[in-house]
Amino acid sequence: MSSESKFSAAKGTLVISYVLSVIGVFYYFIFGHFGSHYRTPFTSSLVFVLIYWVLTLILQSLFIVKVFFNTNVSSNNQANILALVGPHFSVNNVLNFFWCYYFAQEKFVISEIILLVNLVNILALYFTHKTVSIKNVSDWLVVHFPVTGLPLSWTLYAVFWNGACMFHSHYKSLAPRLLANIFIWEFFLTPVSLLILYKDWSVSLSTSFLMLGLGLSQLFSKTVALQWIFALVISGIDFVASVLTMVGTSLTSVNTETSSNEQAPLLA
Repeated sequence: MSSESKFSAAKGTLVISYVLSVIGVFYYFIFGHFGSHYRTPFTSSLVFVLIYWVLTLILQSLFIVKVFFNTNVSSNNQANILALVGPHFSVNNVLNFFWCYYFAQEKFVISEIILLVNLVNILALYFTHKTVSIKNVSDWLVVHFPVTGLPLSWTLYAVFWNGACMFHSHYKSLAPRLLANIFIWEFFLTPVSLLILYKDWSVSLSTSFLMLGLGLSQLFSKTVALQWIFALVISGIDFVASVLTMVGTSLTSVNTETSSNEQAPLLA
């Protein structure tokens, strides 16, 4: 098989995996998220989850179109992204499809395992290939944000939501709610750590949105509780920190020579 044929086959695999992910999300919203089994201290608002996934899928489609069907992107850059990012992106899509299916079927143990495997996959992409280091803002928004940032935030959130479903944390006793009040601060620690270490506001901003949905959902589900208060506080902190980091990095980039080759962008 020629290199061109391999490249076309790899692109086809990537597109098929994306279509699978879209099908999985549709399946989830049609058959999942309903019933008492899904109502836990980590359950977010269906409206917020829907908006999150619509935005994610739209941005991921832009990533596919711009990178692999754009004549302005050189074949070398296409091959580079396909080799570095493509496998992780495809694995994420396929695992997301299976998670949607098993989660909707209330097979919470299997779906939790899928989430943990995908978390390792996304973290490998994040720390190994460092898409966060892309300097061009438009390329960063097209590549890092939909391929790494949004999936990482969702997977971290889904691990706790799915885990709460798996352990039957459905407001029936005090202990699960106390544990949820502790574990929810992970959504502050991880995003803020990535902000400090990498100035990556994609995870903190998207986590802020998810926490806003969680806080509003918990407010109407269990008004006399700390979970919704913590969620809204974390959402506010993540949002403010994200905005401050965005402003800071944009001011820094103005005074930095963009032609530096120390950390070349993935896209031309």
